[in-house]
Amino acid sequence: MHAPQSVAPRESRAWQSALDRALSAHDSEDALARYPHVAFAFPSSSPNPYSRDYPLLDYRELKEWATSRGWRVRPAPERAPAGEKYSPPVRFTRLHQGSSRPADGTRRH
Repeated sequence: MHAPQSVAPRESRAWQSALDRALSAHDSEDALARYPHVAFAFPSSSPNPYSRDYPLLDYRELKEWATSRGWRVRPAPERAPAGEKYSPPVRFTRLHQGSSRPADGTRRH
């Protein structure tokens, strides 16, 4: 069965809400999300040249959303299953509010 490339805004908001709930319930510093799940939450307006099953991910929109919720986001290609190098999992890493690192890389408490 072929899923449509385009995702209605209401559907993407539902995927975003599910992702937000999952991240809120996550206790550790890092979390991984499957690429298709994040792509349905933040679909690009460009077609996905690698898959007809899910849209291309709009990383810019995802980064803005994640940062506003206290997460840094990056692809995790080292965690991609074989044959899925163009749709790697997405790693969310908690941002620590108020604890920036000085230029020497040490932690400030």
